[in-house]
Amino acid sequence: MAMKLIAPMAFLAMQLIIMAAVEDQSAQIMLDSVVEKYLRSNRSLRKVEHSRHDAINIFNVEKYGAVGDGKHDCTEAFSTAWQAACKNPSAMLLVPGSKKFVVNNLFFNGPCQPHFTFKVDGIIAAYQNPASWKNNRIWLQFAKLTGFTLMGKGVIDGQGKQWWAGQCKWVNGREICNDRDRPTAIKFDFSTGLIIQGLKLMNSPEFHLVFGNCEGVKIIGISITAPRDSPNTDGIDIFASKNFHLQKNTIGTGDDCVAIGTGSSNIVIEDLICGPGHGISIGSLGRENSRAEVSYVHVNGAKFIDTQNGLRIKTWQGGSGMASHIIYENVEMINSENPILINQFYCTSASACQNQRSAVQIQDVTYKNIRGTSATAAAIQLKCSDSMPCKDIKLSDISLKLTSGKIASCLNDNANGYFSGHVIPACKNLSPSAKRKESKSHKHPKTVMVENMRAYDKGNRTRILLGSRPPNCTNKCHGCSPCKAKLVIVHRIMPQEYYPQRWICSCHGKIYHP
Repeated sequence: MAMKLIAPMAFLAMQLIIMAAVEDQSAQIMLDSVVEKYLRSNRSLRKVEHSRHDAINIFNVEKYGAVGDGKHDCTEAFSTAWQAACKNPSAMLLVPGSKKFVVNNLFFNGPCQPHFTFKVDGIIAAYQNPASWKNNRIWLQFAKLTGFTLMGKGVIDGQGKQWWAGQCKWVNGREICNDRDRPTAIKFDFSTGLIIQGLKLMNSPEFHLVFGNCEGVKIIGISITAPRDSPNTDGIDIFASKNFHLQKNTIGTGDDCVAIGTGSSNIVIEDLICGPGHGISIGSLGRENSRAEVSYVHVNGAKFIDTQNGLRIKTWQGGSGMASHIIYENVEMINSENPILINQFYCTSASACQNQRSAVQIQDVTYKNIRGTSATAAAIQLKCSDSMPCKDIKLSDISLKLTSGKIASCLNDNANGYFSGHVIPACKNLSPSAKRKESKSHKHPKTVMVENMRAYDKGNRTRILLGSRPPNCTNKCHGCSPCKAKLVIVHRIMPQEYYPQRWICSCHGKIYHP
């Protein structure tokens, strides 16, 4: 009798095993399909977790001498671990959790082997005393990387408190902050296919996360924090770069949550929480009579809480170039000053800036479904140049009132454009819109910038995104040959890596003005 019962039970068990195997195989096939679909739709980005079957070579910084006690200097150990990991495909440089590693200035240089991941689960901390730093330019610098990922659940702490002390003072009713001689926490240069995910960045001496000459970057689910009164502690700054996707990030600092600088295009920001801080800024553009180009920026989904600005475009008098094809939509303001602000008279000098006729052209800017409360009486400020008025400014479904519940106002100087739906507060000089085609610039991005110009030597193979043309340098180098055009970076205030500014003629390292 017992044998008769055992046989059916064994058969039933075998059937269950086969069904489970088939189900697991189906699930695996479905997962493979999803992964393949992701890779096809993100060709410009390298996937963090490529194939489940790839072997990952783990390089733990502790095995290279790092001591996670928050006291020992781990700079050399981190550098050695990077060099070892960089040479291996599918490598993971690991900073283990529940430990604190103190490092000085580091330069993580590429190129490296494919699928390189830097995983930070513990704490990486800078020195508290500025005198202990090797230099005051960049703390953690990454360069010439492709398909690189910086991720984890850990913290990168710039320990900026002592750097901030005494940096700001009031002059002629303005707060002037020194933005020199303080380092950026993290900077990426000349890199493509980057993913930054999950980390917490905090307390940078100056900017937290900066990109220069980068392409194809995804920033997902990171948080950046610094005190409201910490000077120039921007969250994410993007310069001379393109094809960025910022998604579900939380930023609260003493300056811009996100700043988009000259030479940048095709920037998408989704589901951002910003505050405290100075909002999302395009610019500043055109400083010191320079040419600037920014195009195809799309902000879709953002919340601003107690910020000094909301959606801001800022340009200097005397500049040239263009900021265009910009869309802001589905944004909530909570007690934000200057929720919508275009300012073509931006000036941070202690004395008033000189009036100039030339300006960066601002055109094709859309504000759609912007709602909430303003801490300033003028919730919408369109302060455009009379010599270079703003063009094609579109307001649609705007509802902004004062935090007190009273009616807010709109200030419109020299902005031309349209409104549709309910726009509160109403803006003068904007025409009611007939049924106009919705802009699809974010779906079919096209850069207006010339991408085939080379600003650096042939070894770098780096594309410059400025729209100006190189000068004719024939006979401009006082008899020296060959005399070639070169784009140099000229900026008295900011670190020179950030701002490509003007063309010059160059011969054997010497500079000649065209």
